Amino acid sequence: MKTIIYSGAELPPILRVIVKVYSLSDVNIIANNIHDYNISGLKIMHESDNVLLLLSKGIEGQDSFTCQEILEKLGAKVNIPTSDAKIALSIFREGRLKRSQNLVNIYRELSKKLQIKPNIIPFTDNKISATVKTGEGEISLLEYFLAKKDINVREVELEGIDKAKPFDQIVNTIKNSESVLIIPNDPVSIIPIMKNKDIQETLKKCEGQITVISPPITPKSTRLLQTLDIEPSPLGVAKMCEECIDTFIINTSQQDFKPKIEPLKMEVLTTELHETEAEYENVIPKLILDLFQLEIEKPSVITEIKKGVKKIKEVIGASEKSKKRLT
Repeated sequence: MKTIIYSGAELPPILRVIVKVYSLSDVNIIANNIHDYNISGLKIMHESDNVLLLLSKGIEGQDSFTCQEILEKLGAKVNIPTSDAKIALSIFREGRLKRSQNLVNIYRELSKKLQIKPNIIPFTDNKISATVKTGEGEISLLEYFLAKKDINVREVELEGIDKAKPFDQIVNTIKNSESVLIIPNDPVSIIPIMKNKDIQETLKKCEGQITVISPPITPKSTRLLQTLDIEPSPLGVAKMCEECIDTFIINTSQQDFKPKIEPLKMEVLTTELHETEAEYENVIPKLILDLFQLEIEKPSVITEIKKGVKKIKEVIGASEKSKKRLT
């Protein structure tokens, strides 16, 4: 069994490639909760549902926002674009919670109904929040990362981190994993997990290989890290993982940090890490695959038939166009 731990306002490009290309039948995905938010009293679990929707490629409503438009017309405040699919998942989840069902079991049921192979587990059901205080007021960390404009950051306030208790299933999953891959999309969103004492102790007890992929330090992340007194560099991120992990992977362009990080009792490796999914060209760097072994997903017979039918249609369509040109 293998485990991926993910956090971020957006899905990391490397995680998108993993989901798209590789078999995840023996993989658990732990998603952070720092970006959860509410719309008119309905809780949206942003990170967990982003993974769920990425894996459930056939679900409808991922690109439509009719529910949000209606809510806004009715006067509800919607600061974050929320698709119909996310609202549907939240309604389903709230219904199950009212029946006193466990959140972990609800996601297990969702995965089964959506025919998703990996088991998706939210980090905790305790409230964790991050508020960014700016010159124009306060916004959530999620709003900050999704904003198109530059924002003057005065302070970042993280709440609930010390009291957050991970689900028992998460502790057991990490402890029994042969390999753990931690993929933060940014260095701030992963703080509630990496600073959690239960997770730190569990990572230390895990006998499997534990690897962290250093996230990109963007100007937005830099401003946040500085207010938290964390060095905005791979070294600053590595210090958050000190004594908990085995291997820390940084971009080849940042290899100057390698001798600075190595004294933190972790192996430091370099490889090409890209900012977009397209740059990976559907292939994960061999270095990462050696540490977190995955097999390429074999396309199903139905998928192959569909591709064949599509190809035939393209050929027929091309032939018809040629005939029209001749006439």
